[in-house]
Amino acid sequence: MKNLLLGISNANNHLLKEISIDEALNLCITAIGKSQDIDRCYIFKNETENEKVKLFYIYEWCNEGIDSYLGSPDLNGLSYDNFPGLYQPLSNDIPLYGLVKNSDNKLFVETMEMQGIKSYLFTPIFSENKFWGWIGYDDCKTEREWADEEVSALHTVAKNIGIRLNQDQTNAKLEAHLDLFDFYLKGSNQGMWEWNIITNIATFSYNYAGMLGYRLEEIDQNFEFWRKNVHPDEIIQIELDLRDYINGKTNSYGGIKRMKHKQGHYVWIKYSGLAIRNVIGNPIKIIGTHIDISEIKEKERQLELSEEKFRFIAENTTDLITQRYNDGTFSYVSNSSKDIIGYNPEELIHRSPYEFIHPDDLGLMQDSSREIPIKLELIATTYRFRKKDNNYIWLESTSKVILNNKQEIIGIQSSSRDISERINAAEEMRLNLLKEKELSELKTKFVAMASHQFRTPLTIIYSNAELIDIKSKTNLRKDTSYLELNTERIKNEVDRLTELMNNILIYGKYELEETKKDLKEIDFVIFIKNIIETYFNNEIDGRKIKISIKGEKQKISTDETLLIQIVTNIIGNAFKYSAGKPEPELIINYLENKIKLEIIDFGIGIPAKEKQHLFTSFFRATNTSTIVGSGLGLTIAKQFTDLLNGKISIKSRENFGTTITLILPYEQ
Repeated sequence: MKNLLLGISNANNHLLKEISIDEALNLCITAIGKSQDIDRCYIFKNETENEKVKLFYIYEWCNEGIDSYLGSPDLNGLSYDNFPGLYQPLSNDIPLYGLVKNSDNKLFVETMEMQGIKSYLFTPIFSENKFWGWIGYDDCKTEREWADEEVSALHTVAKNIGIRLNQDQTNAKLEAHLDLFDFYLKGSNQGMWEWNIITNIATFSYNYAGMLGYRLEEIDQNFEFWRKNVHPDEIIQIELDLRDYINGKTNSYGGIKRMKHKQGHYVWIKYSGLAIRNVIGNPIKIIGTHIDISEIKEKERQLELSEEKFRFIAENTTDLITQRYNDGTFSYVSNSSKDIIGYNPEELIHRSPYEFIHPDDLGLMQDSSREIPIKLELIATTYRFRKKDNNYIWLESTSKVILNNKQEIIGIQSSSRDISERINAAEEMRLNLLKEKELSELKTKFVAMASHQFRTPLTIIYSNAELIDIKSKTNLRKDTSYLELNTERIKNEVDRLTELMNNILIYGKYELEETKKDLKEIDFVIFIKNIIETYFNNEIDGRKIKISIKGEKQKISTDETLLIQIVTNIIGNAFKYSAGKPEPELIINYLENKIKLEIIDFGIGIPAKEKQHLFTSFFRATNTSTIVGSGLGLTIAKQFTDLLNGKISIKSRENFGTTITLILPYEQ
């Protein structure tokens, strides 16, 4: 083991000192071969041909009396396919070793025995993290058993070879870059500098001197010239950065600094440097460039002033000013966002405005966003935006693209203001005009209805009064039965007029928005029974209404007066439109959070095509012409149900009957 370590030390020394890579590798394997008393030490390199990795026998050391195979065509251009099990472990940085006779690969055994090899060790070499090749150690005299520590030590030699290969490849690339770099500098406005770390001599190019206002012969070619011209506020940090780069603490050296011009002002310089290192990795000099970026810095300063001006305007206007990236997300939001939409600016940055736009307006805004970059002009849009409190407001936005100095679109800028009051005022005006139109139509309907509905009962009353007068003068038998018939007719028409007037008054009061709720808690069953007892217990045909109750009884908070109007209108219709039919039914169903009331009659029903007009004022179905009614009962029931936060629905089939369902909450 002692000889092995000495051999490894000598091998590493050759890898570090030798300039030629060929010389370094030949001396390296010679040192290892001699120290290990093996018969042959060699290196196979991988080459890719036609997308196949092949082996090439390129370096070799042989002990005395051992045949050399360097240059043999039988050991060059071989594919790993010929040696199954060899590529996989080696390419994963795993050494292979053992006795040839124990190998399962017949071709491998034949090839090795042909060379008289009894035992072997292969250690992989990696360069720039790629499987570069491997070192082979052959023993032709004995069946050598390799110890784990020997394998590990020789594996380290392979790693060191990889490091040296990396260094050579890096230097080769660096030299190529430097040649290209030198060619480029001659035709550019860049200045070149070089500092020899060993001699402390610095040299500067013609362009370098010109950036500082000097002719080349006017400047001192030394390190101190550079140092004294760097801005005093920056020199300490730059020197620290340079020292860290030289000592390997950082991987790069560069930045932006100010340097003093011959005329006394400072110019902005972008600088960078690249270290040239010797074979053992120590830096010997640094080559770098200088670029005068004063003009760019001035443009940046002007841009900052423009941005400051923009922000001053944006932050001192009541409008909401925003800027968006090309992907649509906010890049800037003015402070007025807090007052207008409830969000602080930082809550919106990098978020999409589409998150907050009303679903009904989303398509419009997406179309507008696609149109802005095409038209390259101000585009105005009106839409609803969700505030932080989840309420929507109307915004009116004018938007335009933001262009850079290359006239490329880099975003969109918008100015938005809250126009909710204007929109609401316009909507209120529209609704008022609509309501005025509806009232006008209602008046027309009312005049037509009233002229007909009032004329009929008044004519009947008048004619019956005349009959009474005539009969009273001519009837000598004092028969009073005719009086009862005529007075009954008069009473019916008076009742009809009374119902009509009551409904008109109730409807008019609702239309004038004078109806107010007076809530109190009631027992619904008792309430219903009292209504039936008061209004529907003495029907002419003797019919009653059947009541059934479901669910667990609960109290209900409601306006008793409004509920009386709803229920009496519905039950009254059930009796009125089912004369001569089975008794109506009333089902009370106590649900979890509401009460459900169903009034069922088996009367004339409603024609299918007329159901859509049921809740329209003064509407009466075509099959009710012989039945007294105002056309306001269901309208009043619907309006008062809405006022009590309930729902009313109707199912009806002509000649089969009608079911009206009323649902009311327990609590208002």
